[in-house]
Amino acid sequence: MEGRKRQKRIWRGDELDADPFNLPQEIAVKATTLWGRLFGFIRFAEIHSNVIAVNDSSPILGRFEWSEPVSAYEGVALRVVPCDKRATKFFVLVELSHNGNASRNLILYAGEDGVDAAARWRSWGRVLHLPLLIEDREGTLHPAERRLGAIQVGDPQPHAGANPLSARRPLTFGQSGQARLWGRRLAMGARPLAY
Repeated sequence: MEGRKRQKRIWRGDELDADPFNLPQEIAVKATTLWGRLFGFIRFAEIHSNVIAVNDSSPILGRFEWSEPVSAYEGVALRVVPCDKRATKFFVLVELSHNGNASRNLILYAGEDGVDAAARWRSWGRVLHLPLLIEDREGTLHPAERRLGAIQVGDPQPHAGANPLSARRPLTFGQSGQARLWGRRLAMGARPLAY
């Protein structure tokens, strides 16, 4: 997946913390865009393990209901956004990032504490089985982990045959792992094989 350019934005909302381990989870997020705030939009979302059901509600324009399967989202994004144009205060956001329609992104966590945000970010990715994304300074999302399809690519690990000492186990332990009874053979005059 290539990095995808996102528009920089300002977080004008309050703190928010949805619990990924208590699904279905219901959250309410006030609009942060200028036009959304003018019309008084509030997004009421219900998050299930396989679907997101949303009501975008405005006292002026009414309600707009929609739902998306979790598979329509490209991942769980971690973003750092300013709270004002002077960038004197920053918030950390954990957001479900939609694959094609940015207006269907959903904020799951908003707070000043980056430690809690990192824990929530990883937890939401694990619970919803979505890749973790991270935003750089230019506003581009990048995968936080290398993946091959649904499989996470990690560093290569040595296998048992890579250890030169792994073949030097005593022959007294056979395939079963039980010690062979050499006592009877010694009584008959035979010798055990060398290690």
